[in-house]
Amino acid sequence: MPLLIATVLAGIGFMGYRVMQRNDTGSKSADSTAKGAAKDVGEQEKQWLKSCKGEGRVQMQKSPMNLGDVGMILPLGLTAGAHVTPIDHLYFSPIEFNSPRDKYPVYAMADGYIVEVTSRSVNVDTGQARPPEYRIIMQHSCQTISYFDLVTSMDDSIIEQMPDIKSKGRASGHVAIKAGQLIGRIGGQTLDTAVYNMNLILPGFITPKLYDGEFWKIHTDDFFSYFNEPLKSQLLAINPRKTPPLSGKIDYDQPGKLIGNWFKEGSGGYAGVTGNTGVGSNGRGYWNGHLSIFYHFLKPELVIVSLGEFKSGQPQSFAVLGNKPDPASIDKNSGAIKYELIQAPGQNGEIPQDERAMATILFQVMDGEKLKVEVFADKTAAQISNFTSGALIYER
Repeated sequence: MPLLIATVLAGIGFMGYRVMQRNDTGSKSADSTAKGAAKDVGEQEKQWLKSCKGEGRVQMQKSPMNLGDVGMILPLGLTAGAHVTPIDHLYFSPIEFNSPRDKYPVYAMADGYIVEVTSRSVNVDTGQARPPEYRIIMQHSCQTISYFDLVTSMDDSIIEQMPDIKSKGRASGHVAIKAGQLIGRIGGQTLDTAVYNMNLILPGFITPKLYDGEFWKIHTDDFFSYFNEPLKSQLLAINPRKTPPLSGKIDYDQPGKLIGNWFKEGSGGYAGVTGNTGVGSNGRGYWNGHLSIFYHFLKPELVIVSLGEFKSGQPQSFAVLGNKPDPASIDKNSGAIKYELIQAPGQNGEIPQDERAMATILFQVMDGEKLKVEVFADKTAAQISNFTSGALIYER
């Protein structure tokens, strides 16, 4: 298992996808129905909910991959490459990770409609060309949406009904699907998947509007809760996280505390300042203004600091030497606090034996959900006395 986790994490890299089309969300009420709320949201969310029927929560009937094809399911909440804040989807890793392209079938998890498909033929972090992959949005009710990404080929029966996939690289529609229906195939990498509850707004995002760039993030629900027995237990058996919530966690903000997600002041929140393309260049992109202080996705007793920029501008995550103080205990009365940053946890969350400080980071929580931050690369805590003119302000 540890070796498989390391292989999957290495393969994830900067994979993922972002679409930046949304207006002001307005309401924070988790009680409002998605169908009514759609009148006040962006065009993409309206498309996801267009012609939807039913306000209820829809249970999934089928695993997105055959259980015998899945080596492991990585839960919500890891960070990797451009994913500087905890990731809002799970990874289904095939039993043969470096398999040929299109080796494994992918199935609809419940009855519904495919409402959006996007083809991507570039590497997200570098912008370099690559074979196409597909991102698929499936509507099951006005409340329940499921999502696949990194699908390496789409089934011809779907493409025939959504011809713009080939001609324009993106198609919207209302193509009926049944639970267990073949949607496409994957190979040589993971399948990204999640279930979004459009009636839910996660409480651990203090300012949901900052996530307009990825509006679905605040609606990320407990994936495994959408499956009934015995399928639920079969899926959990190949999930290495053993601490509730077993699907993982992505929303850590606590008012007035250090813990959670932060964005460089004036950078536009999650969307960043790169034109909202969702594609970076040589490791730099929308994520460079991101910062997150949270707990490890497999071993939540471990503190993680994830930076959008480190040294040459690349994103990087770290463990904390000594694993304290707890970021949930740090507020404005704590003054300036130092963390010595060491190599991020390795396979299965083990802290590396080499605990030499790669950097020291200085934090000071301020009023109004502001945070003063300065990173000192290649410095120990003993070498740092105070902030300099290079300190930055983050917000949330």
